[in-house]
Amino acid sequence: MTPTRSLTLAGAATVAVLALASCSAGTTDASGGDETQRLVVGSLQEPTSWDPAQANEGHLAPIYQSVYDTLIKREPNGELSPMLATEWTTSEDGLSLTLELRDDVVFSDGTPFDAEAVKANIEHFQEANGPMLGNLSAVESAEAAGEHTVVLHLSTPDPDLPANLANAGGYMGSPQAISDGSIDTVPVGTGPYVLDEANSVVGSTIAYTRTDDYWGEELPYDEVDYKILVDETARLNALTSGQIDVASLNRAASALQADGAGLLTEEGFSVNWGGLIFFDRTGELQPEFADERVREALAIAIDSEALVEVGWEGLGEESAQVFGPETEAYDEGLEDAYAYDPERAEELLAEAGASDLEITLPVTTVFEPVIFDSIIQSWEDIGVTVTRHQWGPGEAIPSMLSGEFPVAFMTLAQRSDWGTVNFLLAEDAPWNSLGTTDPELQELIDAYPSAEEAEQAQIARDINTWIVDNVWFAPVMRPGTFIYWNDSVDVEVQVQQAVPSIYNYAPSGN
Repeated sequence: MTPTRSLTLAGAATVAVLALASCSAGTTDASGGDETQRLVVGSLQEPTSWDPAQANEGHLAPIYQSVYDTLIKREPNGELSPMLATEWTTSEDGLSLTLELRDDVVFSDGTPFDAEAVKANIEHFQEANGPMLGNLSAVESAEAAGEHTVVLHLSTPDPDLPANLANAGGYMGSPQAISDGSIDTVPVGTGPYVLDEANSVVGSTIAYTRTDDYWGEELPYDEVDYKILVDETARLNALTSGQIDVASLNRAASALQADGAGLLTEEGFSVNWGGLIFFDRTGELQPEFADERVREALAIAIDSEALVEVGWEGLGEESAQVFGPETEAYDEGLEDAYAYDPERAEELLAEAGASDLEITLPVTTVFEPVIFDSIIQSWEDIGVTVTRHQWGPGEAIPSMLSGEFPVAFMTLAQRSDWGTVNFLLAEDAPWNSLGTTDPELQELIDAYPSAEEAEQAQIARDINTWIVDNVWFAPVMRPGTFIYWNDSVDVEVQVQQAVPSIYNYAPSGN
């Protein structure tokens, strides 16, 4: 197929999908010359900034990885391997991490990659107050201890710091572009690709071309395009018609359609938990939520089994925990903590003096409407008055991270024990948007980093038990994670990541 590069696409996803060029991996260039390997990915999101300090994870990860190498690489199975750092060593007291760097790397603007560049990136990341700021929360300072040696000095041990340097905390951008502010609109990294500005259209297409003289192993694609398809139906249509090669789907009904179309996927793959986040645990926005009996009533009013069957077509497992089964914190005995019991839910509301409770529940088109219908009906059945607030495209996550509503339904990745603490539970965690804290919980969190490995496992279980007992969340399921691709591409899924990393794609049979 001959790719069309003169795109004049509207911002709306439904318009964009109609105008998509019919191109996929292994296409021939427009001049009829040599074959150009192109990967076309359907993406739910696009960056609001190219500044690596503003990078987020999830669906945005491969978009940033295309231009920004990380200090450490995370392999598909979760193991860590060298990238820009060739080795790393944690001190015996856990209060410093020394990284030895490659000496043959330059940024795409010609700026050398060295210890001073890493120091500049670390300091910028900490000052920029980005969404993944917690990646480096334990880092007090970065020292250029040699031309290609960096020492990160920590205020407290951080068991997950190497893993965080394989995430947003480790993206390396040109210090020159950071200094002059241009990196906000044009990415400048050391990665395998560079942005093709001429063929990128905001709200429609992010186009990349291969980096000349890339320092590392070349990826198999000469070009990578991300088609921004916020609308799930548009994304599914583009996938089934071959206009894109791979895409993530949120809805189980979409996954069933993709199965019916003969698309490929990883069976039984799950990285998320899904359920309610009680952002307000102190009554700041909803006074009744200060009483954990109210939160428990809302949790046990929901029939998790029915929600999995109806909302996720049975493609998931019931769960009452934000920690996944592969973690030390997970406790099978907690899985029935919020067992369906509407009669007890009514009693709890009465005991708390909240029988006339009124709640606003925000809803989004990202998930099947039946999920919200089911939750609302469950609450109305126990006497709660529920008002819907409809989030527009792209509004849900910023709204949740700003603590706009006291409760919301969401699916989020299940992480390592310490990763979950820093993502969901710590006072400054991004998904603890109202900064809830508690002395008992904080004591457990403070004890974890410096504890011996066996003791850390017990502390993690204690943390899990505490948040379940205190009803900070009301998980209902571990839903299937739906990533589909056509037969022109081979894809390796990524542990604990919603979409594969950019390194995990190859032309089929390659």
